[in-house]
Amino acid sequence: MNDIPTTDGIIFMENLTESHIIDATVIDIEWERVTVYLDIKVKFSKDTDKKTPLTFYAINGDYKARAVFREESVKDGIYRVSLNVTNPGNARCVPIGNYSLAVCSGNKILAVAETDVQLALRLQECSRNFLYNGKARRSTYAVTFLVKEWADTLPFVMHILHAKSAGMGDIYAVQKQRQSFVAKQKSKLKASIRKNAFKYLQNLYDNYRKRYRKNKNTVLFLYEDGYNMASNLKAVEKRIRERGLDKEFNIMEFAWKADVPSQYSLTERIRNQKLLMKHLAMANIIFCDNYVPAFTRVKMDLEHTTIINLWHAGIGFKAVGYSRWGHLAASAPFLAHRVYTYGVCGSRQVSHVFAEAWGINSERVLPTGMPRMDKYLDKTHREETTKKLYEEYPMCKGKKVILFAPTFRGNNHPDAHYPFEIMDFDKLYKLCGDEYVVLFKMHPWINQPVPIGKYSDKFLDLTNYHDINNLFYITGLLITDYSSCIYEFSLMRKPMLFFAFDEMQYSISRGFHHDYRLAAPGKVCNTFDELLTAIEKKDFEFEKVEEYVKRNFDIIDSNSSDRVIDWFLLDKMPQRYKDEIKARDDEMRLMYEQLDFASLTPTENDDNSSVDEA
Repeated sequence: MNDIPTTDGIIFMENLTESHIIDATVIDIEWERVTVYLDIKVKFSKDTDKKTPLTFYAINGDYKARAVFREESVKDGIYRVSLNVTNPGNARCVPIGNYSLAVCSGNKILAVAETDVQLALRLQECSRNFLYNGKARRSTYAVTFLVKEWADTLPFVMHILHAKSAGMGDIYAVQKQRQSFVAKQKSKLKASIRKNAFKYLQNLYDNYRKRYRKNKNTVLFLYEDGYNMASNLKAVEKRIRERGLDKEFNIMEFAWKADVPSQYSLTERIRNQKLLMKHLAMANIIFCDNYVPAFTRVKMDLEHTTIINLWHAGIGFKAVGYSRWGHLAASAPFLAHRVYTYGVCGSRQVSHVFAEAWGINSERVLPTGMPRMDKYLDKTHREETTKKLYEEYPMCKGKKVILFAPTFRGNNHPDAHYPFEIMDFDKLYKLCGDEYVVLFKMHPWINQPVPIGKYSDKFLDLTNYHDINNLFYITGLLITDYSSCIYEFSLMRKPMLFFAFDEMQYSISRGFHHDYRLAAPGKVCNTFDELLTAIEKKDFEFEKVEEYVKRNFDIIDSNSSDRVIDWFLLDKMPQRYKDEIKARDDEMRLMYEQLDFASLTPTENDDNSSVDEA
């Protein structure tokens, strides 16, 4: 749009809808988690080139563009476009209001989309309500499709509403009414303390930031206390020192304490929060590998601070972050993930999965590879570790090792468990014969031991073993379910089986990023007998492993840590990625600050009002 005339930077969009250069009709609506897909049938006039590039904008009641749909495909005059309602490109939800759909070319508005008659009859079926804030009073982000009332045709409308719990018959409201005066005062006091605590932290951060703003090249590695700095963080920190860059950069580490009264006293948590604010203020570059609550509570100086998430896990199946919107435990519209300047992944093909979960743009999730894989793929490390494992666990030597490593069941850490009762240990033991031994590596949140009992000569519980990746070296067959451990294991090019006894329930309640059966790099078994039969017949669907590797890894080497350092610390990011990031940022700046659709203003008053907040 470089040739579009402007006045004081404002681009006045020319309304050509009455000329019927094109007609646009929304004929279908589909959802994939938080992304809506529209099929738009475009009919071109005889004098219009069908190759004319089109842009699809969501226009609010103030005649401003607040989202641009991404073009997915064009076939037989039908454009499939998409919009992530939790992030249209500015790391915020689409603002509440009524939106029409303007089809444009350059600075010309060629059409405002209508609704197909058959679609109009089922628009309510296509609408979505996304619940969030499971721990507090629940709220809803509602996306409703309808047609404009009292119009001669069927103008397409997307209505977005952010609704708090109304309390109509709500148990929480009833309980609140029954509260004593003392209980109500206590509730108000807690809310006041929380609000003032956040103000206190913000003031601390702002004051520290002013004091340390001049500090350059300060790098902070941030992780949760109790987990130690490991995985991707440790790999990058170690490589910085190996390259002697710790002489150029001031390297800091800090472990923040979780707000868990049973683990830490109030005094410890206050002291830790104060130190955390100081470290955040001092850093110009921050590496983290998990969710950091402080990023939600404090408004970070993102203009002078770069935050890179080196996520601790690869691509599994479980939907997390904004991919879980619509479930009771989903997070609020703004949370810590939104502040990331960059994230990392193994392949450009999967960057959108991380981006959707974090609520940031996929252009900012870059395929450096996972730094923790450097050591994992090192030949010498593999040989030394394999030797040590056989020495420490001699029962594995000369046997085929089955590693059973599922994820936990339950909502979170406190109720994490695994239903061992669904497994027939006697049958599994008999199947092993002289060929197999079974290692169990349960999720670290699961406290109950594996009930091995009398089968200890062939079964071994290694839940407390420090690094599951090491166990992959001696594993011949991995059995898991929805865990992300398949990411690293796939590079061993060994078979996997998936014991998904609760596939349907898990899919509905937790949600998947992909079609589970299509994405799983191995055979999926729903019963324990099916699993045993697959092992016995060696029916692994092994061909899926190579497909998974091609999809999830752009580069397979031991240089991921160096790429992270070069791209983010030394400003040597490949130009193509810089260009993609800039193009997306420019697109959002253009849409929010320059485009003016006032020419769509009707001659008569209408009620297409909006509130531009979210």
